[in-house]
Amino acid sequence: MATDFNKTVAEAKAKGQEIEVLARILAEKMEAIHGAEFRVMLNHEARFMLISVK
Repeated sequence: MATDFNKTVAEAKAKGQEIEVLARILAEKMEAIHGAEFRVMLNHEARFMLISVK
C-alpha cells in the first residue's frame, strides 16, 4: 500500500519536472525567435504558468 503511494508521488514529481524542462525549452525557442531573454514562472499548486520577456 505505501509502495503504491510512493510510486504515485514519484511519478507526479517526475511529470512536474518534465513540465518545467519543457517550459524552459519553449522559452529558449522564443528567445531565439525574438532576440530577447524570457523567464518562466511556474506554480503547480496554483495551476499557473507564465513565459514572458524579462
